[in-house]
Amino acid sequence: MSPVELCWNITSYVSIIVQLVAAGICLGIFVSPYMLGRSKAVKAGAVYGVVMTVLYIMPPRIDNILAYFIGTLAAFAVMCAEDRRNINQKIFLSVTFFSLRWLSASMAGIIDRFFDIVLLNPEITARVWLQYGLYVAVRILGILFSFLLLLLSVRAVNRAYESKGRYMERRELVMLTVPSLSGVAGYAIFHFYQVKAEMTGFYDVLCFLYYLISVMAILVVIIIFQQWKTSQEEQSGHELLESQINNIKTHIEGVEKLYGDIRSLRHDMGNHIQMIERLMGTENTAEASEYLERLKKEWQELTPEIRTGNPVTDMIILEKKKEAQMLGIRFESDFRYPENTKLDAFDVSVILYNALNNCMESVNGKKPYIRIQAFRKNSIFMLIISNSFEGKLHINPADGLPYTTKKGGHGIGLKNMLRVAKKYMGDLSFEQNRNEVTVGIMLQIA
Repeated sequence: MSPVELCWNITSYVSIIVQLVAAGICLGIFVSPYMLGRSKAVKAGAVYGVVMTVLYIMPPRIDNILAYFIGTLAAFAVMCAEDRRNINQKIFLSVTFFSLRWLSASMAGIIDRFFDIVLLNPEITARVWLQYGLYVAVRILGILFSFLLLLLSVRAVNRAYESKGRYMERRELVMLTVPSLSGVAGYAIFHFYQVKAEMTGFYDVLCFLYYLISVMAILVVIIIFQQWKTSQEEQSGHELLESQINNIKTHIEGVEKLYGDIRSLRHDMGNHIQMIERLMGTENTAEASEYLERLKKEWQELTPEIRTGNPVTDMIILEKKKEAQMLGIRFESDFRYPENTKLDAFDVSVILYNALNNCMESVNGKKPYIRIQAFRKNSIFMLIISNSFEGKLHINPADGLPYTTKKGGHGIGLKNMLRVAKKYMGDLSFEQNRNEVTVGIMLQIA
């Protein structure tokens, strides 16, 4: 083998390995927003690059599509091992990347073939080292083009798909993977006929357009899906808010009934006092004591044990305290409704209702508890709600809200809380200190 032939072989060998490593980098970038921590995405990309390189280096050589399928499957296994949430979404990421990788590489390959025509020019082939130098330049351009095309594709998908922290249902998975599978199937058909008929030229142009349209189809379907999900989420949010409004109205009706009963009891208080005096006057002390105990019990039942300074928040906290006590959860409240402010009691009720519902769902541990604290400093009102939680709290960097593995409309309550906080130029914050999770709600009330 001549020196120039050896250089050609080494360059071809190295360029393919560089392409595989570049594809691994793109995979890591692609899955990073969906993983809990950048290091997990790096592992998935590294495993993909290593597996593909090993399959290329080690004999026997296997079919390209099978090799890339094995590499993608290995990356999928790493993603699932590092983060077991939302498996359907990880299937979507794997299938989509598999398709984008083939489509982008195929488009880059078609462009490479046009450059190869230049390399086969008789004037260039006569000068072997010049031909080799041009080949190196073509390979570098091919690698860069393939890398940039794949990188732009995965970034475009990430930008279009905004529901990264939401659970993906099976029907959504099917809808989102159909264009990717169609693109790969189309590639296989085009490639088969191209090999059999040895077609080039205009056929390459048709292939290039098909691959480009396939990538665009993937993006269009994701955009349509995202718009549909956003509309569905807004509708669910309105329905949830309407349900909460009805619940708060029920609380208000309970308060009105309570106050009516208290007024009735006060109205009859004179008669009760006279009855007790008569019984005491006739020395029926036993009957007087029994009558007094019944009156005391009735008064305790009518008078709420929670007094926050607002009857609606009284009823909400009292209801959640009773619910917690039935489940064996310690409930502590140091909430006081701020006076003389622009704060709307309805808005505070939305925050309390959603926050306490989330606490009731997530609280755990050997000695579970929920604690509410509130304080005011000048124009700032802080509401701090904590609960015991033995686990790991994961925050979505996109919106600052915790990730959830629940299906349906879960998470809308948190967004309603955030909406109310933003209304008062405030914000939500979540943090975990060992086995305690705390949500802080800051509101400007003056």
